Amino acid sequence: MDKEVRKINDILVNLYNLVLKLEEDAIRKDSSHNNVSIKEVHTLVAIGTGRPKTMTHVANILGINVSTLTIAINRLVKKGYVKRLRDEKDRRIVKVELTEDGISAVRAHEEFHTSMISEAVAGMPPDELKQFVSSIDNIQQFLMMRSATYHNGAESFSMAPIKLGNHELPVPLVQAGMSMGIAASGLASAVAIEGGLGLIGALEIGQGRPGYEENRLETNLRTVREEVSRARKLTEEAGGKGLIGISIMWNRPHVDKYIETAVKAGAQVIVTGGAIPKDLPKYCSDRNVALVPTVSSKRAVSAIMRTWTQKYNRTPDAFIFQGPQAAGLLGFRMEQLDRAREEQYRTMAAVRAELSKLENCPLIFGGGIYSREDAVRAYQYGADGYLLGTRFVTTRECDAPEEFRKLYLNCSENDVTIIRSPMKTSVRVLSTPFAGRLDKEGTEDYDIVEAAVRGVQGDLENGLVFCSETAGRTDRLETVRDVFREFTTLKK
Repeated sequence: MDKEVRKINDILVNLYNLVLKLEEDAIRKDSSHNNVSIKEVHTLVAIGTGRPKTMTHVANILGINVSTLTIAINRLVKKGYVKRLRDEKDRRIVKVELTEDGISAVRAHEEFHTSMISEAVAGMPPDELKQFVSSIDNIQQFLMMRSATYHNGAESFSMAPIKLGNHELPVPLVQAGMSMGIAASGLASAVAIEGGLGLIGALEIGQGRPGYEENRLETNLRTVREEVSRARKLTEEAGGKGLIGISIMWNRPHVDKYIETAVKAGAQVIVTGGAIPKDLPKYCSDRNVALVPTVSSKRAVSAIMRTWTQKYNRTPDAFIFQGPQAAGLLGFRMEQLDRAREEQYRTMAAVRAELSKLENCPLIFGGGIYSREDAVRAYQYGADGYLLGTRFVTTRECDAPEEFRKLYLNCSENDVTIIRSPMKTSVRVLSTPFAGRLDKEGTEDYDIVEAAVRGVQGDLENGLVFCSETAGRTDRLETVRDVFREFTTLKK
């Protein structure tokens, strides 16, 4: 075994050095592009042959800071491979684009790699080639996970503060922005007072309030304004150092109005879920408000980073990675859940690797975090912070009706089930008569938001109660302080 391990190590090291040398040799032999170094070619590849990119975007791709990139760009401009452009909408933003010579150099580089790899595997039978790709992919995934464990330089788990944009979060615990009034000013402020991030759920937060049935939008917006303002006031009066934010479903109407209302009321963080928020900075240009999208894949992270830097010269202030053990709507189809569970930490490590391109972008893990031990495992795969929902439902400060909290306190592991949503994705809920009928009939033709509202109101014959996989572990009513004490106390 030791012999094989040494051999693999030698092969990987030699491959890395050989590819670099072959690239350099290819550049020297190319008379039309032999005045650029291999590092400069990699910079050209990062700029790409598509639309102009901002300096921040290119620096993120290369994993370097903008000042270092500026030196490289200056050289490439002088050599005629790159040109600078001013953004038409904001003249302060500088973008870079390849010239015809730059495009030619990138295409020559791509052709070199394609030709080299194609020739190298040309003699492999299809089955061997498939197995080879699987083997090297496994090695790559392992190394990505290993790199995640070193992401912050700490050797052991700690609840260290994290930066969310211009704000510091003293304790990296985030309370999920549970909707329909479950997480309002009472719960959010209690979390912020302990040093965490308290999120107010915007979706149908006005249910049960005067005027809700007559004008839902107006009532919801008024309630958002009142609850955010009250949460900030309660936190400040208690000397809390944590933050208050709002959680918004991006795939629902009027997101712009909810964001504007929340920011004016004093929200310090905007968290989005439900869809990829490619245009979130369009509705919140205030850099003092941290923008935090929720994702379930590396692809979503890449799409957000690419679009935000390209269109708004901004990057997210953090990401929430939602795993398949989370509550309510999940970003996976029924047939994808088992595989998503098997690969959740591998996917998380890939997300962590993608975020390493940014100077400061914490990764918050959500879905199945119930105890400190759960947080420790997430930390080992790159988590900086931890999102909890279920655990806060059964606190005295939770804004949900008492009967709703009792559903959690009295449920068991067998009471948690999965049904299909109208969007054909999975939904994790408590077993209610309505959930049972949906599961038995296999129907997807129902209004999931209305069903969730009815569930909070106690109508279990016609309603749904969202929950995470850990709901069955709840057995007592506690305080928010109790939860923080468990996560921040060093185990002996």
